[in-house]
Order: sequence, then structure tokens, then C-alpha cells
Amino acid sequence: MGLAVRQVVCDVVAEAADEELPLIEGMQDLDDAAVDHTLMRRGRSREALGFGLEMTVALVTPVLWAVLAELAKQTLAKVSEGAAPRLRGRVRGLFRRTRDTTPLHLPPLSQEQIVHVREAVLERCTAAGVEGARALAVADGVAARLALDALPGGDSGGDAEAEEAPDRPQHGQDR
Repeated sequence: MGLAVRQVVCDVVAEAADEELPLIEGMQDLDDAAVDHTLMRRGRSREALGFGLEMTVALVTPVLWAVLAELAKQTLAKVSEGAAPRLRGRVRGLFRRTRDTTPLHLPPLSQEQIVHVREAVLERCTAAGVEGARALAVADGVAARLALDALPGGDSGGDAEAEEAPDRPQHGQDR
């Protein structure tokens, strides 16, 4: 099915922006549509605080979510364009009646596509005011996570060490 947008965002934030982990934890009870709506709201970040100071914080999480969710949505749109028109009408009708709670997934990406996603993340981070070295670390983290999934067999979070050496005793086991 592909790599979940939420998983990539969580993995990269944990590595490159761990101070945003409370934001990630706050997303756990929300479906992807609610996260998308919450993170992509405009206007609130520029409001003055009650005591007259303005606080501008460049957050990585909304930037990552925006880039990766956009990619996942574009993939879904391409898939639905290939469907028969009658089927598209039925699917659209279903989505009008109920909110889609299907998790967003990224398609398998080629190395060239991963480079493009990395560049998009770097560009959006910079535009959002994320400091240069941090923006680079985030973009590299996304590329590394996507490249890891693109490897033959992909990495879905399994224990790679146990898979490499199945005859090696695990902790607490004797040969």
C-alpha cells in the first residue's frame, strides 16, 4: 500500500525536531483528514500574544505534512482519473456524504522522485522560516526515510538486525 505520510512525519520529526514530539503526540487521536485540516489552517500563527509580544516559530511538522500529504493526494487523484467516469461519480458521492478517514499513503518512489521531494521539503522549510542547517537536516531526513522504504523489501520498521543474522542468539538466549 505504501508508506504512511504520518509515519514519515513522525520518524523525521523524532530525528530532526524532537522538541515537536508533543505536537506529534497530539496528532495520535486524529485521523489524517483532521490532522491535515488542523496543520494547514492559516492565519493563527501571526496573531499577537495577549501581552503584546508576537511569537513566530518555524515548525517542521506542518511543513513536512503539507509536502507529503500533497504528494499522497496527487497520487490518489491520478488513480481516480484512470477509473471509469461512472465509478468516479459514485466515489465522489460517497466522499460528499462521509468524511474520508483513510490514512494518506505515499506511493513507491524512484530515486529521482525522492530527490524531488527532498528539494520540495528544503524549499518549503526555508520559505516557512526554518533555519538553514535545520531545514537541510529535515530534508535529508525525509530523503533518507523514503530511500529506506524504496530498498528491495522496504523497511516497515522490522528488526533488521534479527533478519540479517537469524542464527545469532537473541538477548538472553543460549546457542
